[in-house]
Amino acid sequence: MSRTRQWRRWWLVTGLALLLGGCGFHLQTGATIPPKLTGLRVAGTGPSGGTLAQAVDRALQRRGNHAQAGGPLLQIDNAYVSQRIISISPSNGVALEFLDTLHAEISVIGSDHQLLLTPQPLLVENSFSYNSGNPLATNEQQITTQRLLMEQGARQILRRVLNSPDFRQQAP
Repeated sequence: MSRTRQWRRWWLVTGLALLLGGCGFHLQTGATIPPKLTGLRVAGTGPSGGTLAQAVDRALQRRGNHAQAGGPLLQIDNAYVSQRIISISPSNGVALEFLDTLHAEISVIGSDHQLLLTPQPLLVENSFSYNSGNPLATNEQQITTQRLLMEQGARQILRRVLNSPDFRQQAP
């Protein structure tokens, strides 16, 4: 009876894999680096440009890209983070919730100094709450939210660049 149960499980898993594979479902993995972008380098300007460029570079390395001196350049310009108060305590007037917004402009320049991807604006928002009962946690919380914002920005940049029709070539 145990063997029968194992076979049923095996057939169930196999059937599900075939059904899910047939409908286009796949586990999330890193997008492959298009041939035009092999050896992509990343540079950033602005107050947050270096931090965002580092986050993008780490994400690219996880996907198997190794920057090359003569490779194309992903340029992140005028990167900065703005913060806005979006909720105030009615009882004591203390800010309770903030909205951090990452602003930048991205473009890709080829190794021949030709513009491969025209400049595009980047806007990433992340809200966080402030706990007035623990004011010492605010610095650590701020650092954590900034890091998360940079990682979200890096993911959005890579989605746009790696999935851009400018770099995706159709097989003949």
